[in-house]
Amino acid sequence: MPIVIGIFFLIPMGLALVGEYLCCRLPRRRIWRLLPPLLAVIFVLTALWVRLQNWQSDDVSPLTQLVIFPGVPGVALGLGCWLGWRLWKRLWTPRVIDER
Repeated sequence: MPIVIGIFFLIPMGLALVGEYLCCRLPRRRIWRLLPPLLAVIFVLTALWVRLQNWQSDDVSPLTQLVIFPGVPGVALGLGCWLGWRLWKRLWTPRVIDER
């Protein structure tokens, strides 16, 4: 079970977090910040399309299979993108110190 959680959730979340942080931190243009979420959406839609086109199993419901493969990594990619953006925002946004 930990291997499944690592493969389907932690690895995509970590890759998305690092990708989003680097795309927010390194380039100067804001358009690059959209690259990791856009790639995550493309990955999920492609995985969903391939799963629907190659569906042949009568033993398992399609809903269960679609939630397990494109669903869980898709949520992890989205969460990783959001966490990477929040990490960048927290580390690199100027802070206002109000001394009264």
